[in-house]
Amino acid sequence: VWVQVIRAINNSTDNSMLVENLRNFLAYEEQIPEDGDGIIPESEIKSIVFSHVSFSYPGGETVLSDVSFEITAGKSVALVGHNGAGKSTIIKLLLRLYDPTEGTIYVNGRDIREYKLSAYRCLFACAFQDGTILPGTVRYNVLMGRDGTDAEVMEALKKAGIYEKVMNLPLGLDTALTKEFDENGTLLSGGECQKILVARAFAKPASVAVFDEPSSALDPIAEHELLSGILQETDGKTRVLISHRLSCVKYADNVLLLEKGSIAEEGTHETLMKKEGKYAELYHVQERNYSAVEEVSR
Repeated sequence: VWVQVIRAINNSTDNSMLVENLRNFLAYEEQIPEDGDGIIPESEIKSIVFSHVSFSYPGGETVLSDVSFEITAGKSVALVGHNGAGKSTIIKLLLRLYDPTEGTIYVNGRDIREYKLSAYRCLFACAFQDGTILPGTVRYNVLMGRDGTDAEVMEALKKAGIYEKVMNLPLGLDTALTKEFDENGTLLSGGECQKILVARAFAKPASVAVFDEPSSALDPIAEHELLSGILQETDGKTRVLISHRLSCVKYADNVLLLEKGSIAEEGTHETLMKKEGKYAELYHVQERNYSAVEEVSR
C-alpha cells in the first residue's frame, strides 16, 4: 500500500511540474510579438549589415559595443572569440530575439524592425548549442511542423551524421524523443541531440544558415567531422558560423574576432594569420591542443 501511495505522490509531483510549465508557457508575453504588423521580406537575403550596433541588458553592462560588418549573399562569416565576447548576442540580434540598444541592423537595405517578424525569421535555418529537442517524434523534431517527406528527413539526418542511430531506434523516424509525454521515449546523448538540431537546420529551406556552436557536446574528432559536414553542405550559401574550432573557421570568407563586445580583428584566415595578432595566437594555441588530443586518441 505504501509503495502505491509513494508512487501516486511521485506521479502527482511530476504532473504538477508539467502543469506549471504549461501555465508559465501560456502566460508568457512576447517582448517582440511574432504576429505583429510589418513588411513581408523578400525570400532571398542579399545583404546583412550591422551598423554601429551596441547592446546592453536593462541595468546591466554593455555586451556589444559599436559593432559594424556586412555579409553579402553566398558569403560566409565566422564569429570567434572567448566565451562572453558577444558572439551569440550578434545571432540573437540578427534573429530579433533582442533589439539593439544603439545602431541598426539592415537586411536587403531595410531596418529589420520594419519586417513582419514571423516572415522574417523564416529566412533563417538555425542550429544552436543550447537548442531544444521537443517531446515528439524524430520526424517532428527535424521538420518542426512543416510539411516534408521522409526522404527529406532521412537526407538531413544523413548529412548530420545521425541517420544510422535514428534508423536503429525502435520505431525509426516515428520514435518518440524525451520521456516528458511518453515513458517509452528515447533519451539521446548531448552530442546526438546536437546532430538532430543540425539536421533540423539542413531540412529547412532558408536563405541563410546559422550555426552557433553546434558541436560543443562532441569530442574533438566527432566535432571536426560534423563541422566539416556543415561546411560542405552549406558551401556557396550565406552562412554565419560560431565555433571555437578555428581549423574549420579558416574556410570562411570573413572572420570576426570579438573581444569584450567589440571586433578586435577582422579579415580572412590568411590575412589574420599574416597579421600575427590575437587570432593567429589563438589559432596556434588551439592547433597544438587539438593535435595533442588527436594523438592521444589514436
